[in-house]
Amino acid sequence: MNEKMEVCVEVEAAKALVRWKALFGDEVAAGARRLAVESGERGAVTLAHYRRAAQIAVHSLSAALLQGVSSGDAQEAA
Repeated sequence: MNEKMEVCVEVEAAKALVRWKALFGDEVAAGARRLAVESGERGAVTLAHYRRAAQIAVHSLSAALLQGVSSGDAQEAA
């Protein structure tokens, strides 16, 4: 893609991207911490925990995208 090409992004689209990024990041971080505690590794979060949590969070993000749910609504539903 030509990096010099100008593109306009709708405000609502940009806001949605911010919500999705926050939802994904929050879920990965919380999931990795939860997995670390459950694994008994004294709460040390590893890359493996983040990878597994990201795989799980992808499903939540997909559901939020399909349902059009905001990050706050998705976190309350979880």
